[in-house]
Amino acid sequence: MDWKVRVPLRVDLSGGWTDAAPFTEQHVGALVNFAIDKFQIYNGREMSCDWLGMGLGTSGAYNVIKAVVEDGLNDLGKILIRAYERELQENICGMQDMAASTYGGLNYWEFYQEQFYRTPIPVTEEVRTGLQDLAVLVNTGKSRSPRHYFVYANYPYVEPILVKLSEIATRMRDELLSENMPRVRQLVKDTWYWQNRIPTVGTPEIERLINMADAGKVCGAGGGGCVLLLFENEKRLEAFKEKQKEVILFKIWEKGVETSEGEIQ
Repeated sequence: MDWKVRVPLRVDLSGGWTDAAPFTEQHVGALVNFAIDKFQIYNGREMSCDWLGMGLGTSGAYNVIKAVVEDGLNDLGKILIRAYERELQENICGMQDMAASTYGGLNYWEFYQEQFYRTPIPVTEEVRTGLQDLAVLVNTGKSRSPRHYFVYANYPYVEPILVKLSEIATRMRDELLSENMPRVRQLVKDTWYWQNRIPTVGTPEIERLINMADAGKVCGAGGGGCVLLLFENEKRLEAFKEKQKEVILFKIWEKGVETSEGEIQ
């Protein structure tokens, strides 16, 4: 398809929900995510995306394109902030979706109030194998739920869970930098344990899928959408694919927002 602006979608690996107020007004939210080769596209006339409602950050990607096309921005930091401002006009949200779509790659993020700090994580062969070649997405067939209705209406109850998720994301950064993929898988399991303490996140179908993998978690808000599943080896992955025919393969995408003339730096 011809395109004038293209931005990647994302998979959140750990720390989801810690990137938004009120948590970021009192704590530093920590999060690890990576961009993938699934895109929101603007062709000069209209937007298009095949991955709506799957928990892959499509609304954030939409607003990144708006910041480029309608606001005429070409500085990555300004694009991210403007896309976030646009998103806040319609949604209670954090910055992580816009951040992944703007910068691309695998990153550790810290969010405090309206500030963000980015630590790129090298996508080495070991990391790529663990997060891409031995991983799949599976769509539950149900649209993901809007996260803020429960999380922020019940913030005092959810706050300790968000603290745990933020702590796990910081450890995730360290294990990825050390290329310790067994520990990364364990931290994905720990992330799911705490995610699933929030009543709106898990469903029987999500539980079934995660129990078939060596590690897994929901993408985005949960309640539906995609599930990220990680496997220890190719044999385990192939056995899963035989049982679950419809899987979504992906690649880690190291570019951020692009125009048809090239990547915005």
